[in-house]
Amino acid sequence: SHKPDEVITLQRDMNVPGGLFAGFSRKKGEVIRFMPMSKTATVEQVAVNAVMAGCRPEYFPGALAIAESGGGTGDGRGGGGSFILSGPIYKEIGLSVSYGRGICCPANVTLGRLGRLLWRNLGGYKETVSTIMTYGGNGSPLLHAEYAEGLPPGWRGLNEELGFKKTESVLTSGGGG
Repeated sequence: SHKPDEVITLQRDMNVPGGLFAGFSRKKGEVIRFMPMSKTATVEQVAVNAVMAGCRPEYFPGALAIAESGGGTGDGRGGGGSFILSGPIYKEIGLSVSYGRGICCPANVTLGRLGRLLWRNLGGYKETVSTIMTYGGNGSPLLHAEYAEGLPPGWRGLNEELGFKKTESVLTSGGGG
């Protein structure tokens, strides 16, 4: 539903009702900036990076969500380390919600790798040049899918905690890995 030359923007208003980020808000249509160079990107540029990461076509909604997060890069001082996907889309694209999500699950691996590529190729990230810290590990961010069906009775999924419906899928990014 997106044109190749469409610039990546926030797809809906975002108002966090409570918790750690209470009161944080952004408006639909806000242009996403990829840090640390504050660059913009098009849907086509995200698609090219998704192919380089090894994403299958059915992963593209997740790829656009990662792009809408800015590739998980925060303000350029680190981050890009992990993503959490909450909602029913994890089943549709085959994300693992269990142990061993790395080598056994292409969706988790390739979408996580996409975050790193967006950070480098679209944001201009260069280790020790445009950032002031590094993380260890294999160099690929992690993608965790929330298994909301396994939550204790009365608990809400992250999507609901962030003010979305149980039937809506959302992705959030965080530092560390």
